[in-house]
Amino acid sequence: MGYKERSQMAKPQLENGYTKIANELLEHLSRIHLSSNQWQVLLCIIRRTYGFNKKVDYIANSQICESTGLCKAVVSRTLRSLSDIKVINRKGKEIGLQKDWEQWKLAEQSTIDTKLAEQSTGEKLAISSSELAISSSELAEQSTKVSSPAVTQKKKETIQKKLYKRKRVYGEFNNVLLTDEEYQKLINRFGEQGTKERIENLSEGIASKGYKYNIHYATILAWKRKEDRDATHRGDTPKAPTDPRYRGRPPESYAEERDELERLHREAQGGIPDPRGEDEVV
Repeated sequence: MGYKERSQMAKPQLENGYTKIANELLEHLSRIHLSSNQWQVLLCIIRRTYGFNKKVDYIANSQICESTGLCKAVVSRTLRSLSDIKVINRKGKEIGLQKDWEQWKLAEQSTIDTKLAEQSTGEKLAISSSELAISSSELAEQSTKVSSPAVTQKKKETIQKKLYKRKRVYGEFNNVLLTDEEYQKLINRFGEQGTKERIENLSEGIASKGYKYNIHYATILAWKRKEDRDATHRGDTPKAPTDPRYRGRPPESYAEERDELERLHREAQGGIPDPRGEDEVV
């Protein structure tokens, strides 16, 4: 720090004025708990009274505002709170510090609180230690219960079920919803390529024609049943290049399965006879 900076420092001197106040008052003031606004207003009152060798003086709110920088509403509210706890005396605009510190409600309360705190410190510590012991034992029991193998396995299964039932988006237009379980069932039934083709057909239909289905997995199965019925009515051999159930099977087996489907269909229709005859095989 240079000489010029040191020369610009504040140099308060007693010759320029001082505030004379009893040490007993300062000692008791240091023990009370006030808000920052209350301390600002109180110090301003002490300065404008004891600083001029007066016990009380006529102090306007605007003067306190100018000294503290607080607004009028805050000053008015703070003066009222200081008066309520008997730290200051007010008679109209005449304000002064209450010298009789025994009348300060806040000081008395703080002293009582201090004594009570000193007396109950040991008891509080004993109670807290016992409470901590109980809490630790309860936590140990809870942790044992939670960490038991049966409960842990059950939680894992619940989480896996939720994840498994969560639907994923498929199709070119991202509008076909299937769970992992449903998708795997389709692959097992139609093969990977056949599943993709059926998903794309459904995705295109929903996007272009505005189809609305509640369960897309059920829709794909319903379309497959419709294809089988149409093939049965036309007398076509069931197509199965993408169905793993037909892999490695001769074409004759498809016709046999077709005949069986036709028989079941006739029974469902009330026993309508086969127009082709029993010996006819396409």
